Amino acid sequence: MTQKLSEGVKNMLEVKNVTKRYGKRVVLDDVSMAFKKGEITCLLGLNGVGKSTTMKAIMRMIPINKGVITIDGEKISSNNMNKIAYVPDIPIHDLSWTALENLEFAKVFYPLFDMQKAKRLIEFLKLPTDKKLKELSKGNLARFNVIVGLCQYADYLLLDEPFSGIDVFTREEFIKALKSDFLNEGQTVIITTHEIDEIQNVADTIILLEEGKVFGTFTKSEAEAQGLSIVEKMRTLYQREG
Repeated sequence: MTQKLSEGVKNMLEVKNVTKRYGKRVVLDDVSMAFKKGEITCLLGLNGVGKSTTMKAIMRMIPINKGVITIDGEKISSNNMNKIAYVPDIPIHDLSWTALENLEFAKVFYPLFDMQKAKRLIEFLKLPTDKKLKELSKGNLARFNVIVGLCQYADYLLLDEPFSGIDVFTREEFIKALKSDFLNEGQTVIITTHEIDEIQNVADTIILLEEGKVFGTFTKSEAEAQGLSIVEKMRTLYQREG
């Protein structure tokens, strides 16, 4: 029987009081956060603070020691995982196949995969389709991964460190894709990153993680109402804590 949670959690992905330990090391310490439908949320923090662990916990790739993760008010399970598309920070597709061959496989593997959108994104992002994935640059491999994520027609898109190791031009193209009609209406995007400069033009909500805990949460509109950029708002939070 599907577990229902409290009212007010419809149309969001919610992490509630989640703790994850590896032996005696606590990676996530009673973490709670909510991702609302139609928003782009950035999980921000240095390497090793729990960003990728949060993603893996949501995807049920690792067990959690305490807490619960829900999607649209129901405990996350194999029955509702199809609402989530996950793009990890490492290649998971067949590197010996071309980008086009991998996309043809994705069309079979993901029931709602939109091949027409994939072809539009290939043109938009200028992705070469005749090379094997192992022959692509890191920037082009990142482009390919984003295409697969955007074309699954999932309600929630999880992008783990999409800016890591790619050049500034690829980052700009990636941000343009996220701010265009390539996103489905009402689609939620969750991005983990430690690249502060890249989030100013893309994030609606920022969640700061530090040492496995939520250090602070604010929206871009809240920062702008105070006459601050996202980076300036972050600076005030850290200065207040210090």
